[in-house]
Amino acid sequence: MRILFMATPAFACPSLELLSRKERLVGVVTQPPRPSGRGGKINPSPVERLAKRKNIPFYQSRNVNSPSFITRIEQIAPDIVVVVAFGQILSPDFLSIPGICSLNFHPSLLPRYRGAAPIPWAIIRGDRETGVTIQRIEEGVDEGRIIVQEKVSISLEDTAGDLEDRLSLVGAELLLKTIKMIKEGSQKYTIQNEKQVTYAPKIRKEDGLIRWEKSSYDIHNLVRGLNPYPGAFTFIRLREKKIRVKIWQTELMKEELLKKKKARPGEVVGIKKGKGLLVKAGEGILLIRKVQLAGRNHISGYDFVKGYQIKEGFMLGKDSG
Repeated sequence: MRILFMATPAFACPSLELLSRKERLVGVVTQPPRPSGRGGKINPSPVERLAKRKNIPFYQSRNVNSPSFITRIEQIAPDIVVVVAFGQILSPDFLSIPGICSLNFHPSLLPRYRGAAPIPWAIIRGDRETGVTIQRIEEGVDEGRIIVQEKVSISLEDTAGDLEDRLSLVGAELLLKTIKMIKEGSQKYTIQNEKQVTYAPKIRKEDGLIRWEKSSYDIHNLVRGLNPYPGAFTFIRLREKKIRVKIWQTELMKEELLKKKKARPGEVVGIKKGKGLLVKAGEGILLIRKVQLAGRNHISGYDFVKGYQIKEGFMLGKDSG
């Protein structure tokens, strides 16, 4: 069975690695390299690098739906097209190319979290479970019929990066299982329940603003959900300047630590030696364990306290200073 693999980020590499060993890959389609980092250096995508190492033919286009690119893929004559976080929506003309079907690996339990960012939103919204869906691609983003799903639990310590790593491995195995089912003719297609649909829009940098009037639980989820990208942030005032600070790691603490002392949301209510600073939320307390000032490396919350003489009563957020 001839398989064309379409993907771009590192998330797709476990799937490419496994399929390259177990199936007949006739090509890999990736997004063209784009400038990245402060210097705007152009680097090949992780999928492109892996395809080159494995000597798999690869193809690139900023518009895979263009007539010229569709003609090129038609010449490859894939039986199945596999899509994993590719980054472009396939047109009906493109979807008509494979002899059997096109498959999409989506990192959520569809119809929950259709869209670009299902992993961070599952954490931000406090879900304790997510999963992987392999679906047949049809018109409409993530609206295709479901072939198979597998659940994955989310712990209170998981970051989006942690969860992404686990889901990428689970999804790779599930893709292999799905292709085997198609070969055997045992696959079944389940229509999604439109009443259960939720969405996961693309994460914007401004989504990371911490609102300290929210509960410590909600803020903790925001921090985890935006790690490693783009990062949750707050503001502080240091040396008469308002500075943006990213919060990379937090820990939920017991409310009793306040000892009935009144405090405003965003106020430092204590220092935990060797660990970090305790900050009051709208409900509950958070221990800030890892931070990053603009242009600096990540440091522990306690090093931040020592380096900038942070004391009780110090304010984070809109009321800082």
